[in-house]
Amino acid sequence: MGAGRIRAVHESKISTAHRTKIRNRPWIKLLPYFGTLLIFGLIFWRIPIARVAGALQQAPALKFVGVFLPYSAIFWLIDSACLTWVIRRFNKPLRFREILPIRASMYVLSLINTNLGQGGVAWYLHRKAQVPFLEILSSILLIALMEIYQLFLFSTAGVLLYRPASAQQAALVHVLRIAYAVAWGVLAMMMALFAEARRNGRVRAWINNTRVGSISRSFVMARPLDYGIVLAIKAPSFALALLAQHFALALYGIAIPFVKLVLFLPLVFLAAALPISVAHLGTSQAAWLLFFSANAAEPKILAYSLAAHFTFMFCNGLIGLLFLPYASRELTMLETAAGQAAYAEGL
Repeated sequence: MGAGRIRAVHESKISTAHRTKIRNRPWIKLLPYFGTLLIFGLIFWRIPIARVAGALQQAPALKFVGVFLPYSAIFWLIDSACLTWVIRRFNKPLRFREILPIRASMYVLSLINTNLGQGGVAWYLHRKAQVPFLEILSSILLIALMEIYQLFLFSTAGVLLYRPASAQQAALVHVLRIAYAVAWGVLAMMMALFAEARRNGRVRAWINNTRVGSISRSFVMARPLDYGIVLAIKAPSFALALLAQHFALALYGIAIPFVKLVLFLPLVFLAAALPISVAHLGTSQAAWLLFFSANAAEPKILAYSLAAHFTFMFCNGLIGLLFLPYASRELTMLETAAGQAAYAEGL
């Protein structure tokens, strides 16, 4: 049995065990839905739905599309460029134009669940590049980690530049400074650990025997420069998000100082990424209210967060739908070819 076949069997066992675990605990699948309902229940217990609905009617929907559609298109190009660089660096030399439809089509899955979209990208690339799934997943997780630290990067800059207007804000900024110092320290220690694993076989064996061993390949291969390059590729996407939100807020009549937006918008995005709600709903609205309710009436802030959220989802979904037929046809052909290869190997 070849090394590739051994890896495939190992991955199949992991996947089967994971599916069995989920089937034995079906309530896990329902947790994000309960989380979303709970958060919105608490929000609307405090803010009357009628007032939010009235504020939503004032949202300039077409102008929002005019702001967020170009942003979504550039976001997709940057996302695809980053994915192309990482896959070429750690897995296989795929071309940018090969990645574009893969990345776009999976935005449709991401509308339901971000992890589902990331898993879809990993599976698609696993079939297309004929690289073990867990090796591709390792690269996807490296990008996901750097997306989080991209937000930390901008928010850290905001923490350094922001001047609190009250004792409450000063306390929050102080806590954020400590939290970000710890976060950057954790990243440095993680990079040092994986660097040692490249040099020391015992450390590498220890990592391989942990729960993350099967998805550590790209992290072990990555040098400090690689982390920096991924951050540099991804950073413009958040800078554009800041501009898009700044213009959209102005269109809706909400004035938020730009430095405050730099500080707290990353925290809104981090809250949205928490795996406790559906389609990033609930957590992001709660974060908008927490950080920006002093800049406008709560119903208006909530209405803006919902309108902007759904507009961005619509624009991303529109781009995804344009490429979905092509991606579906290609994935079907790849699955058929993989099935035929497996059948031939079993003969």
